[in-house]
Amino acid sequence: MKLYKYYLLIASAFCLFACENEMDDLSRETVPCEIVLDGAKTVLVEMGNPYIDPGYEAFQGNIDVTEDVIVSGTLDINTAGKYTLRYTVKNSDGVSTIEKRTVIVFDPVSPSGFYKVSKDSYRNAPPTKEYESEPTVLIYQEESGAYYISDLFGGFYDVGRGYGSRYAVGGAVNISRKGKISLARSDVTPWGDKFSKAEGTYDEATQTFEMNIEWEAGYTFHLILIKQSL
Repeated sequence: MKLYKYYLLIASAFCLFACENEMDDLSRETVPCEIVLDGAKTVLVEMGNPYIDPGYEAFQGNIDVTEDVIVSGTLDINTAGKYTLRYTVKNSDGVSTIEKRTVIVFDPVSPSGFYKVSKDSYRNAPPTKEYESEPTVLIYQEESGAYYISDLFGGFYDVGRGYGSRYAVGGAVNISRKGKISLARSDVTPWGDKFSKAEGTYDEATQTFEMNIEWEAGYTFHLILIKQSL
């Protein structure tokens, strides 16, 4: 009986020691790294030109760990499209931090680029105060040949009403040789529906889109998009 109690005490002590170590591991806080990307998170590069990364820094607390950052991703400067570069670094506990940069490779004679949403744009009928600040949208060519527009609301909810970037809802449009616009596809809005129709024109001479975007919720957004110099 004494021998049994002796083993029981050893087992209890071992369990207590192991549990304490486990609690120490759980209670100890790890300090994640922070990656700071220099420049914009979306960069446009003219097709055929070299891509020069704007730079980045990484820290774990006050310690500079920039040299430990691994940059990955595929980028073809000779093919128009959207590419994603991933910046990854691990802290001393092996916990990863990841940042991303979007690189848009564009044909300079194409409609790709940043566009100002004219304050003359409106929802259903003018005037519309939500466009007074003239928000910016990004347009780039996809592999399919269609052109993706970063916000088919034209910044109405994201910027004009201050709802935030979740309410910038994109979609792609087709542009015919005569400049006629039609809807190729729509992303899903935060309300769970989509855009149902797009029609209008792209004027190559003035690099301007003018189009009506119909939303399933019953609104039509008349957008005038004017290309900006890079």
